[in-house]
Amino acid sequence: MIKINVAEIKKRLVGKKDFSYELKPAELNITEADLPLTGTVTVKGTISNAGVLLLEAMVEAMVNRTCGRCLKAFTGKSTAEVLEKFYPASAENIENDAFIYESDIVDLTEPIRESLLLAEPLQALCRIDCQGLCPVCGADRNKGDCGCDTTTVDPRLAALKQFIKN
Repeated sequence: MIKINVAEIKKRLVGKKDFSYELKPAELNITEADLPLTGTVTVKGTISNAGVLLLEAMVEAMVNRTCGRCLKAFTGKSTAEVLEKFYPASAENIENDAFIYESDIVDLTEPIRESLLLAEPLQALCRIDCQGLCPVCGADRNKGDCGCDTTTVDPRLAALKQFIKN
């Protein structure tokens, strides 16, 4: 858990505090099933008084992934930007999902955890130009051309193919 005392920040109109942490995934309540992280999670940012407390941070971690095209395992860097507001627990008319804090202690764990999990792409690629697997024989196209005919014809237009041959 990452907890910061904001008493000094709240006293000043434009108070701000910089922070930097190296965290284990367990400290952010991230399990292997949530996100398979390797090493530590780096968090750098500031928390400032802007009427409400404003958290601005960058989160970086190395993640074990599987390529969505060729199915190879690889490790990639995940970067998340965090920008969240924290309201006092006594504040009125705040949203149900807004982050709140009590007394002078702000817990940054949940917004950092959420940002890191949401930054993970739906389909990770081992490299931008990954060719993937052949749909016919399953060979890895990154290693070379397998020679399979991968052209397909829409069955609704198959009859028109006869006109082209004639």
